[in-house]
Amino acid sequence: MKRWVNRRKLVATAAIASALSAVGYSRTAAAEVTLVKPENGKDGFEVYTSGRVGAFISWAKGDNMPVAPRTADGPAYNYIDAGGTGVTDTDGISDPIYGPDGTTVVGHTQGTVDSMRVRSGFVGNTLGLGVRRKLNDWAKVNAFTSIWSIVESPARRKYFPNYADVREGWLKIEGPWGSFLAGKALTLYNRGATEANFLYLHGYGLGYPASISGSGPAAGMIGFGILASTFSGGLVYTTPSLAGLQLAAGVYDPASLPGTRLERTGWARPEAELTFDQPLSTFGKIHVYVNGTIQNLYVKQDTDSFKGTAKGIGAGARLELGPVHLAGGMHAGKGLGLTFALEQSPSTLDADSNFRSSSGFYGMGQVVVSKFDFNVGVGQTRLQPLASDLSAAPGAVLPAFSLIRTQTGYAGAVVFHAASWLHFDVDVMHADFRWTLKDKQLINFYNAGTTMTW
Repeated sequence: MKRWVNRRKLVATAAIASALSAVGYSRTAAAEVTLVKPENGKDGFEVYTSGRVGAFISWAKGDNMPVAPRTADGPAYNYIDAGGTGVTDTDGISDPIYGPDGTTVVGHTQGTVDSMRVRSGFVGNTLGLGVRRKLNDWAKVNAFTSIWSIVESPARRKYFPNYADVREGWLKIEGPWGSFLAGKALTLYNRGATEANFLYLHGYGLGYPASISGSGPAAGMIGFGILASTFSGGLVYTTPSLAGLQLAAGVYDPASLPGTRLERTGWARPEAELTFDQPLSTFGKIHVYVNGTIQNLYVKQDTDSFKGTAKGIGAGARLELGPVHLAGGMHAGKGLGLTFALEQSPSTLDADSNFRSSSGFYGMGQVVVSKFDFNVGVGQTRLQPLASDLSAAPGAVLPAFSLIRTQTGYAGAVVFHAASWLHFDVDVMHADFRWTLKDKQLINFYNAGTTMTW
């Protein structure tokens, strides 16, 4: 079985994209630009735009992928899910050294990585266009679509085109009864953690770039204690706020796992999020969230086809006290993967289609001083091995695979807001990957760039 390519390149990071720029970042968020507005006192459509453009220099330096001991028959084991460089990138890998008889390993070297790229940040380039209109005296309708793109070429091949992706497309009807959204928008599961990563750490930065050879956007802290919310087609109802409490519940286009036995789905995937928002006088505010998701998956072409249920919960809070902003949270479940729920990855299920359990936690802090943000964060995602992951075949000394066990990240960023619409970022991240057979990879990422928002 070949090594698995790093999947944190990634769908999850791309899935964040433009909707996060609409999150209420009160101090620096650039306002949308109105293109067409009805004349005073007249009914009609209002047309507006929002978006961002940016680029970063990103330097990866540290360990390469670990190298398994070898015999004449090949590696003693393979790796399930790659670490910080992606196994398709061969920077610095040295050949293993064989003993005199050609079968016994007397040493091997992991190698190092020292590589730079120019790439997109945690949020890629986005262009959004919205249209809204008053429905009657108590309701309004808003429709929005956005396109995202990236600056780096896939696999560092400059002749490859960068295709634009329509990442959002939804309409929302709002009134005193709440709101109803239909279309492709940010999902509810673990939305609070994704927002926290944007607000207090990597909204104008890069963080973890994922595979060196891959294309972005980058991951921020996704995969390091944060399971990403993604964009998906759905129908969502949100209640009015009642003393700060608000419930959002919806159904989404179900996700399958192509390339595995579990390619069939049935009912639409339900998700829900309960939030509590409370201002703290004029000095700050608090936001608390609890959310969850569940979905059954089925074996293709099998009369007894039900296999299992993927499910997850998430919870956390954000606290703002003047210039000090804090956030923390967790997630747990099975069939979640390392980066987003129902990720098409061996971290989600084993070869027999048994779901793996995973969990994570994160903490972030931000201090605002004049035009500067000083941000720090830490997080860890942990994958729980199955019995099949820890057992060796008859006659074998070691299991056939070394499963990624923990991914731990430490991040810091300084952001200078030259204007409400122009931002400069310098950020660093230390990533620590550990596997079940004691392999490890430690790698640092140094990033700097600029972003224009509107």
